[in-house]
Amino acid sequence: MIRSLAVSVLYPAALVPLLFQHYAAAELLGCDAVGCPTNEYHVAQCKIGNATLQALGITNVTTTLDTRPLTWTVGFQEAPKDSISGHPEAAMALDKNFYLGTPPSMRFDNSTAGCALFFEGISANITVPQDKKNSFTCADALSEDCVSDLVRQAESAAKFAGNADACSQLRDSLTNKPPPSCNSVKGGTWGSVISRPLTGGNQSLEMVDQSQCRATTGQGYDLFLVDSERHYLTDRTTKALSQVILGITPVMTVLEKDGKAKAELTCLRLVDSVANQTDDEPHPSMGSPNGSLSSTMYLATLLVSAFLYVL
Repeated sequence: MIRSLAVSVLYPAALVPLLFQHYAAAELLGCDAVGCPTNEYHVAQCKIGNATLQALGITNVTTTLDTRPLTWTVGFQEAPKDSISGHPEAAMALDKNFYLGTPPSMRFDNSTAGCALFFEGISANITVPQDKKNSFTCADALSEDCVSDLVRQAESAAKFAGNADACSQLRDSLTNKPPPSCNSVKGGTWGSVISRPLTGGNQSLEMVDQSQCRATTGQGYDLFLVDSERHYLTDRTTKALSQVILGITPVMTVLEKDGKAKAELTCLRLVDSVANQTDDEPHPSMGSPNGSLSSTMYLATLLVSAFLYVL
């Protein structure tokens, strides 16, 4: 749940309209960059807070709130078996968690408000060229016109001042009347779009313990759980698993400073871990990891194998 990040930064008035500084490419980093602990199968076991994440994807969002950027981290874990007790059609469940990283010097003061929107409903339908799988912009995944129009619409619709429902209203404004340039991307609907406040009022971000694993590339950064989405799968086929594990989720960060709102759209996905690919480690009965297989696809295969192994 959400815990506010309290107070002051140097904020030159000339930079107020430029809350976000845009870069042409957004590099995604994973467990190789932060040294996740692994189990005997070389699958990541990144324990932060109450989660043990099996893969990560981390990227920066540069703002003028601080000389160092925010970070967004997506991580996933298999949910406990008892989590599907109320879902008789489900064979398993996967949790997809989103974390905001903030440098220790960054604080939001009372004149700053913001929220994050997670376009999880189109995650399984977005693709990027293979040679850009870990270094791509949202324009590569959605189209340049869709991204620019969506950002402009969000900046125009964001009304945070004294409005406790600002994030929900912003989400509704984007989902109820999306830009025509995004029609080919969303296939008629955005599906599930989740809005979460980042600042303001009594909202607070839940800081997570990183003593056992650092899940952000920011040096000394605090990490906050902003959203967790549980995906129920009707079977454990690699195809079903990969729709969650290999999905790309657009994340819109909207910040308003002194009445001026600026938005940034970042596309997050889990990153293959090169260091964790191996062919000589212990493995379940259905086969060993293959060095030519991406670690995220191997992880999907391993989850299938492990399930069958215990039957």
